[in-house]
Amino acid sequence: MFKDSGIFNPGVSKHIEKGTAREKGAKTWSDLGRELNIYSYNTAETYKQVWHDFGQWAKAEAGLKDIEKTTGEHVKAYLESRIVDGIKYTTYEKECAALAKFENALNAWSDKHSKDNEYNFRDSIREIKAEAREVLDRSVESRAYESPNSLISSISNDSYRTIASVQYEGGARINEVWKIETNNLKGMKLDPYSKEFKGYIEVSGKGGKEREIALSIDTYKQIENILQEKGNMEFDKDEYRNSLKEAAELSGQDYTGSHGLRWNFAVERMEELQGTGMTYEERLQEVSWEMGHERADITEHYLAR
Repeated sequence: MFKDSGIFNPGVSKHIEKGTAREKGAKTWSDLGRELNIYSYNTAETYKQVWHDFGQWAKAEAGLKDIEKTTGEHVKAYLESRIVDGIKYTTYEKECAALAKFENALNAWSDKHSKDNEYNFRDSIREIKAEAREVLDRSVESRAYESPNSLISSISNDSYRTIASVQYEGGARINEVWKIETNNLKGMKLDPYSKEFKGYIEVSGKGGKEREIALSIDTYKQIENILQEKGNMEFDKDEYRNSLKEAAELSGQDYTGSHGLRWNFAVERMEELQGTGMTYEERLQEVSWEMGHERADITEHYLAR
């Protein structure tokens, strides 16, 4: 069914497919989710494993012997069992995303073979997800700092404090901040997800790939001031790391390097996007892009569950 349904389209641009779906009338994230397929090999393997786990559970616990007879109630009962298992909430979200795509695959299979079956798991997933959000462990064990704000406020050097703020608020790498010049300042505009006005800066990441990062207005203005005074953002990277180490000690936290602030960005941005109507997979992809990566599953590395 996975192979024959057409759900897996490696090498196809998800961005282009989104545009096509919108042209066909998709407006909400849920609409897009029903139109889009699976484009990543890693996502395919992850989702297939969830499908296998669900199928085995449904056969053993619900007596389901034909996967084409799966209903929303089967999916809901499985997800309820996962709440009882006490899995991490982030793992739960991943399974919800996989089962939503399972709906796509079954509908595509039905259409291809003229079965006239219609599947809708998303309503059941939505019903049970609120309970999971309240009950399951949402803590994150990672290299993220326990209190990034107190870490930054403990940095004595004004410029280094600004650099740390850029890493925390925008998910930037050290080298990306180091390369910022006046022509990289892109002004203020509305964050399409948080609906807050932010200052945007273009940075050059790995392989010369450019993207824009969003910062608080205050941090953006601090960058402007530094560039007016110095003409560039170049700094001693070792001194900067030492200042972070001292600030971690002063604020009573373990030092996890400058990269730890990118972990904080990933975790907090995932949480911020939760109220937008985006699916878990879509949030992973958006955060990945904002951090200068391509694959959605890279974000899960920063969630470290």
